[in-house]
Amino acid sequence: MHKELVRALNLLNKGKIEEALQLITNFEKLGDLNPEDKHNCRFIKGLILYNLGRFQEGFRLAEQDYQESKSQNKPLFLIDSIVLKWNLLLLTGRQNEAWEDVVLCEKLLKSATKENPIDLKLREGFFHYMKGYFSHWERNYDKAIEHHTKSLSIFENIEFSLIIVPNNLTILGASYKGKGELDKALVVHKKSLDLSKGNTMTANMIIGVTYHDIGAIFFQKGALNQAIEYFEKSLKIWEQYTFAVANIRVGYTYDSLIQVFLYKDSPKEAQKCLDRLSQYLEQNKISKNFPWYRLSKARTLRSSSRVRDRAEAEKTLKDLIGEHKVAKGQLIHGLPEEFTVGLIELCDFYLEELRLTNDLKIIDDIQPYIKRLLEESERTKSYTLQAQTYLLQGKISLLLMNMGDARRYLTQAQHIAEEHSLQLLAREISSEHDNLLEQLDKWEEFKESNASISERMALASLDESIELIQKKRAIKVPELIDEEPVLLLILAEGGFLLFSYPFSDEVKVEDELFGGFLSAITTFSDEALSEGLDRAKFGQYTVLMKNITDFSFCYLFKGESYLAQKNLSDFTKNFQKNTSMMQTLSKFNKTSQVIELKDFPFLEGFIKGIFTSN
Repeated sequence: MHKELVRALNLLNKGKIEEALQLITNFEKLGDLNPEDKHNCRFIKGLILYNLGRFQEGFRLAEQDYQESKSQNKPLFLIDSIVLKWNLLLLTGRQNEAWEDVVLCEKLLKSATKENPIDLKLREGFFHYMKGYFSHWERNYDKAIEHHTKSLSIFENIEFSLIIVPNNLTILGASYKGKGELDKALVVHKKSLDLSKGNTMTANMIIGVTYHDIGAIFFQKGALNQAIEYFEKSLKIWEQYTFAVANIRVGYTYDSLIQVFLYKDSPKEAQKCLDRLSQYLEQNKISKNFPWYRLSKARTLRSSSRVRDRAEAEKTLKDLIGEHKVAKGQLIHGLPEEFTVGLIELCDFYLEELRLTNDLKIIDDIQPYIKRLLEESERTKSYTLQAQTYLLQGKISLLLMNMGDARRYLTQAQHIAEEHSLQLLAREISSEHDNLLEQLDKWEEFKESNASISERMALASLDESIELIQKKRAIKVPELIDEEPVLLLILAEGGFLLFSYPFSDEVKVEDELFGGFLSAITTFSDEALSEGLDRAKFGQYTVLMKNITDFSFCYLFKGESYLAQKNLSDFTKNFQKNTSMMQTLSKFNKTSQVIELKDFPFLEGFIKGIFTSN
């Protein structure tokens, strides 16, 4: 790149935007520029116009560069123009077009294999940044972390790419927050703030987004005053601007502030925030139909004790959700935040009414909205929301005394969380499931005594589940305690015992005791096969089960289930990979023989290596 263009980029990084624009303007006047210099000049000038808020000029320049690069058959130049255009599309709320550009960018990278490897690597960094952005928007946090980590590895050592590094870090931190890894998110966000230097629009937007995310983390941690402080810092930045994304950010941040004040039981402060949002909308000639205003107003009305206000809150939330049906057909990816929040808020509204009235018919009003939430989370692959919604659905099944449904939903929620590396959430759900098994006798008592809804909600910890999905509290991370292994069994269809491995003499004291366990586990195996359950409690023992082809692997232990489940999963995965062991199982199954350790000389070491190595 020409040294004058490098100077312009460095000036831009330092926030000296007018100087950078003057330098580029002088460079353009030199004339007789080669195609590469012309392209780089347009690209840098586009970034400058972007930071000056001159979006239409920037967009026209990006389009011009795109057409010229296309006519010259320059795929890497095309990617640069897409990157520039992409940022401008996002700022003006044109998400669908921006997604189409990401798809095109991926195709161009595949066609550019003969380009200079260093130049190609740089464009790969841009692509991973854009793909990571959309992965985060879709709430596919693992993919977002993967793409932004790759992008960072490319850009961190390139001096003139300073702007994109904190941008990567901001979305990386937001993705860790989405997974519930709040401490890790804070570290990444603070690094982003440290690197966001210079008074450019880009730097300000990065800082504004990061401040909001830090505020949301403090809210989940229960540090409410710090949450308010960071939300206010974010507002101070976003209220300077009037473009589409800035308007959304202002509304989103006021709604966050209102949530904190209502959580603090400070409705007057919440109303002040709503009034401030109203003034912002009036000043910028934005209609009061603005979704975040309506959602925030519904929250404040809902906190009122007046029936009329609460009825208006309910109607507003229903209207917002109804309007999403119309908009949904225009969506390619992602789930609008205000729609998700509105659905959850309406569910919480009905749960509060349920607690006050003790009328189980209200659950009939809740169920369609939980179903909508599940459908949308599945459609958009929002795995955190999906797992949390199944957890909530399990708790509601408890209120109806449907123990089987409750356990199935908890099993499904944990499976989704583990499959998508949401380990903290998986640990909490596993702990919830263990608690339910411990409390089965109490639930039976409730069933016989027809306990009140408030008693059931308290035992089910329903408030905690709705606060988790509303992001009002952090995931509770139970202490990881190793289980005490007791017995490992492999059963064939019909409950036939193929193999048993006792980890202690505990279950070998009496044949009758062992027979009782085997009978109970066989019954559980049959139930699990038909109902999709994964654990059961027998006195002080818990049994976990995994099915592989025609076999059931059952693990009996004392203690908590989370690590035990990981051990059983590791065992079955490795067992399945070993062709010899699977063939031996099939062979003994056909002849209805019980396998002895002598038939499997290396199996004991294999078992101990997984279940007792710690």
